[in-house]
Formats: sequence, structure tokens, C-alpha cells
Amino acid sequence: MDDAGRLRAEGYTLLAHDRCHDGFLKLDRYQVRHRRFDGTTTPVLDREIVVGADCVGVLLYDPVHDAVVLIEQFRLPAAVTGEDAIQVEIVAGRIDPGEPPLAAVEREVREETGCVILGAPERIAVALISPGYNTERLHLYCAIVDAGAAGGLHGLATEDEDIRVLVQPYDTFAAWQTDGRIANLFTLHAGLWLALNRDRLRSGA
Repeated sequence: MDDAGRLRAEGYTLLAHDRCHDGFLKLDRYQVRHRRFDGTTTPVLDREIVVGADCVGVLLYDPVHDAVVLIEQFRLPAAVTGEDAIQVEIVAGRIDPGEPPLAAVEREVREETGCVILGAPERIAVALISPGYNTERLHLYCAIVDAGAAGGLHGLATEDEDIRVLVQPYDTFAAWQTDGRIANLFTLHAGLWLALNRDRLRSGA
């Protein structure tokens, strides 16, 4: 079903759709009407949507050492909003066209940390990053690794990536989630999941 058919089926009417920008990020403009909760219909609404890719995020956890493998890298959007330019995050990246999410998990972990995943990654969630204006969807996983083998600088030279691996005890990671050191929402989401599942993961270590 095309966009128009899908929107009509869900109580929306798509009146126009144009691509305004077609770079690394794509920007589409829509004109739509939708049914309100009271049964009436809205006037014609102009909406712009950033067309994002499907992505993966991977929380790397070592249950033996009770440690988390994080990464640090420069983020211009963070800098221009007044946040720290160097952001502490979990591994994340785009899923290539036709690539299964788990294949992207293994590729991104290898490219950004050099770590080897032990066993099958566990899915945490699939969620929209910011559904008010962005179609980007995140496939979030937890993967077990040996934190003792993690460290160094990583990233693809072809993409000008400059990534530093950061290994922290779980207690430090938990503290960073509450004191503002971590400002990345999907890293915070993964951290909350780990708080709920840490005992289970450690009992199987």
C-alpha cells in the first residue's frame, strides 16, 4: 500500500507530498487532513518530515566484570545546542539497505569498538526516535562482550569517524545516567533496561 492508501486507511487523507531536500538527510513536505478524536476533520495541515533511516543501537555489557563498553565521539548538533561536544553513547549506526538488523549490530560493534559479541544479542525495543518530525527508527539491542579486551580508537576512515572506546563499571554508568553526563536518549533507554535486567544477565554469566 502506498503512502496515500495507508494514510486514508488510518483516518488520514494525504493531499500532497513533495521532496524538498535530497541529501544525506531527506526532507519531505506533506499536506494532510486527519480525523480528530471528536469525529471532526482538521483543516489542511502543512507538515515537514525528516526522512531518516532504520538504525541499530547496541548496549555492550560484560556481566562477568559488571562493566559497560561505551563510546565517545564529537557531535555537532550537541555542541550547537549547548551540550558537550563530546558525547558518551552506546554503539549505533544506520542499517544498510537490505541488511538485517542483527547483521548491522555485528558490523557497527566491530567498526566502532573492535569488540567480539559473545552469543546472540538480545533485542530491547524497536522505537521511533522522534515521531513528531522524523521517520528514523531504532532497533535497540544488548550484546555481551568481554570488556577486558575493549579499548582504543576506532571508526571508519572513509566516514571520517573518530571514536574512542570507554569502559566503565556499571555503577559509574548508572551514576552518569542521573547526573547528566549522558544526554543521549537511546543510551538512557538502554541503561534503564540494563537496570531491570542486570541481575538476570549476571546470573547467567
